[in-house]
Amino acid sequence: MDMNNKINRKKFFKWASLALLIPFYKIWQSAVFRNKAFSSSPQTLEIESGLPDGIHFFNRVILIKENDNIKLLSSKCTHLGCKIDKIENGELVCPCHGSRYDSNGSAIKGPAMKSLQEIEYRKERIEGGIIMRFEGR
Repeated sequence: MDMNNKINRKKFFKWASLALLIPFYKIWQSAVFRNKAFSSSPQTLEIESGLPDGIHFFNRVILIKENDNIKLLSSKCTHLGCKIDKIENGELVCPCHGSRYDSNGSAIKGPAMKSLQEIEYRKERIEGGIIMRFEGR
């Protein structure tokens, strides 16, 4: 074999490491764009007029109702983004790592340190209930 066609070890590792970065870049890129697309999409939530007071879980939001006051929180845990979908002793609990939040969304036990994001919404009354419009989270 001709000596001019050989590749040295330094060049080999340089090209191999660059080749390995491509799949990681594609994974990162798809995660970023998926998150951006979801965060900007308009969402609606229809609730019945007879919904009882308390904490209710809907796909990507947590609805907290006290009399006529309604608060929407993101159901995405501020630690690693797991979906919060259960209550224990009046606290919202992340099923992945055990973070706990009070009914206002404030972090009370880690590993999450930040409060859940409160979601602003517009409310429209319809026959038999309410439609809530908000930006996706």
